[in-house]
Amino acid sequence: MTARTGSTPPTGPVARAVAGADSALGGLSNGALRLEDAVLVGWLLVGPPLARSLSAASSGGTGLGGDHDPWSGLLYVVATVLAVAVIATRSPGDPVLGFEGAMTARSYAPLPFLLSLAIVGQTGLDRLGIASDAVIGIVFLITMVCYVAWPHLPSLPRTTRRLMILPFILVAGTVFGGIVADLSSLFDYRALLGDPNASPSAFLGLLGFEVLFSAFFYLAFIFAPRMVAEAEGSWLAWLARYALFLLVTIVSVTFLGAGGG
Repeated sequence: MTARTGSTPPTGPVARAVAGADSALGGLSNGALRLEDAVLVGWLLVGPPLARSLSAASSGGTGLGGDHDPWSGLLYVVATVLAVAVIATRSPGDPVLGFEGAMTARSYAPLPFLLSLAIVGQTGLDRLGIASDAVIGIVFLITMVCYVAWPHLPSLPRTTRRLMILPFILVAGTVFGGIVADLSSLFDYRALLGDPNASPSAFLGLLGFEVLFSAFFYLAFIFAPRMVAEAEGSWLAWLARYALFLLVTIVSVTFLGAGGG
C-alpha cells in the first residue's frame, strides 16, 4: 500500500530541484528511489570511512564514536534538534501521525523514531561531555504533545521537512557504518571472498546474519524518520531502499576502509 502524499506541485528552486531528483531516480528505479536514497548512498561510500579516520586521528586511535568527541557530538545534537522540529511540524495533506492500519507503512514509524531520537540525542550530549539523562523524557514529551496537537502544529512545506531530516539520516548511516566496522571480524566479506574453500552457503549465511542485524536499525533510524517527514512509499519501495542501503554498507565497510584495520 502506498502512503498518501499531497498533490500540490512544488514551488521554489529548491523544491523543484528535489522534485527533479526524485523524478530522475524514480525513472531509474521504477519509482522506488528518491533523493534521500541517493544522498545516503553517496554518504555511506565516503562518510563512515572519512569520519572514522578523522575521529581516530583526533582521539588517539579510538575510532568512530569515542567517549569524548565534540565535533560529532555537536552534529548529533543538531541532527536531533532538526528531527524533533520535523515531529513538531506538519505538511499540507499529510495524514495524522499515528496508527492508521496494519498495512500502512507510516503506522510503524512513531515508536522506532522515538527510540532513534533518544539514542542519537543522548549520544550527542555524551560526546559533548554533558551529563544528562533527560533526553528520552524530553523527546517523549514533545512527541506526545505533537500527537495530540497535530491539527494545530505549524505547517512547513514537505520539501523543507524532508531536508530537515536529512542530517539525522546521514548521522544514522555513519553510526551504522561504525557499528559494522567495529564488528568487522563478524562481517568480514573480504576474507570470505578470498577463501578458496568458502562455499556459497557461507556467504549467504553471513549475509543473512547481517540482514537480521541491520533490519531493525534501518527501521528505527532511517525508515521511521523519513516516514514521519513524508508519508510515502510502498512496502516494495522500502524493501528496495533497504536492500540498497545494505549493499552499499557492505561495500563501504568491506572495500572502502570504513572497517578501519
